Amino acid sequence: MSSNMDVRLFIHILLSIVFYTSVQVNASTLTYTLNDGNEIPAVALGTSLGHLADGTRVLSVNHSLAHAVQWALEAGYKHIDTATLYRVEDEVGLGVRDFVRDNNAERRDVYITTKLWNDAHERHQVMEALKSSLEELQMDYVDLYLVHYPMAYYKNGSISDTDYLETWKGMEDAKESGRAKSIGVSNFNITQMQRLWDNSRIKPAVLQIEVNPTITQFELIDWCRDHGVVVMAYSPFGGILGRKKDAPPPRADHPVLTRIADKYKKTVPQILLRYLLDRQLVAIPRSTNKDRIKQNIDIMDFSLTPEEVEEMSKFNVNYRLRTPAKWYPHPEFPFEKKNLTDAEIQHIISHSKED
Repeated sequence: MSSNMDVRLFIHILLSIVFYTSVQVNASTLTYTLNDGNEIPAVALGTSLGHLADGTRVLSVNHSLAHAVQWALEAGYKHIDTATLYRVEDEVGLGVRDFVRDNNAERRDVYITTKLWNDAHERHQVMEALKSSLEELQMDYVDLYLVHYPMAYYKNGSISDTDYLETWKGMEDAKESGRAKSIGVSNFNITQMQRLWDNSRIKPAVLQIEVNPTITQFELIDWCRDHGVVVMAYSPFGGILGRKKDAPPPRADHPVLTRIADKYKKTVPQILLRYLLDRQLVAIPRSTNKDRIKQNIDIMDFSLTPEEVEEMSKFNVNYRLRTPAKWYPHPEFPFEKKNLTDAEIQHIISHSKED
C-alpha cells in the first residue's frame, strides 16, 4: 500500500464484502436481504429519461420506455426503479403488464421502486401520493417506496418547513398499509440519516445515492453498512462515458479501466456496474437501447478482485453529476454547495421549471 489512505480503503472494501453475508445468488441476479426481511434485486433499470437545461422532464415517445422495461425484464432484470418526478410511472406499469402477458409471468416476479416527490411531504400527503403512483402504475403495491429528497416544498415551489421526520411517519403508514412492502430514502446525507434513524419507529431499509468511481461515498456507505441499510447507486457511470465535458477523469479509454475490462472480456460500462455489485450496492443503469440494456445485465459471470475495486476507487474526487442550485436556499439541502452568489441562485430558480 502506498499510504495510510490506501490501507483504509482496502480495509473498507474487505469489511464491506464480509459484512454483507446476506447476499445470495439467484438464477440470473444477486439479491440483498433488507433489514425488514424482504429481498431486493441488485440491478435495477433506471427509468428517468433526463431533463432539458431548464429542468423540463424528457418524456417517453411512442411507448419507448414501456418497451425498454419489457426488454429489460425479458433480459433478466428483476427490478425497475422509477419516481413520481420522472412522469413515466404509467409507462413502467405498461411495460410490466406487457412482460407479464407475453412471458407467463406474474406481478410478484418484478420488483418496483418508486419515490415520493418534494411537494407531498406532509404526513397525510404521503399516502395520497403513493395511491396516485399506484394508479399510474396500475398496481396494488410497490416493493419499495423512497423519500426522493429530504427537502419539503409546497406545490407552488416555495419552501415548506415540513420536517422529513413528519414525512417519515407517512412512510411508516404506507408500509403498514401494505401498499409499500419496504420503505427508505434517497439523497439524504449522513447527518440526516442518523437523525432519521434515531427518531423513527420503522427504520429505513434503503438509501439511494449517487455512487461511481469518481464519487465513492465511503463514509456514508460505511454508516449504512453499520446500520444494515442497503445502498442503491444511481448515476453508475458518472461522467466517465463522456456525459459531461467538464467531468474529472477517468474517461472510458483510461488504461486502468480498459485493462480491467480486457481481463474479463467485458466493456468498460460493464466493469463500472460490476464495481458497484462488488461493493454490495444496487446498481441502477439507465438505457432505452435494447442491446445496451442486455449488456448492462450481463455482469453476473465474473467479479472484480478487492485490489481492482480499490484501484478504481482511487479515481474518487467527490464529483456529482448534478447539484441543483435552485434548492440551495432550502435548510435541508443535503449536498455541498458550489460558490454562487444570491443573484446567480435566483437566476437559476427563475429559469428552472420542474426539477
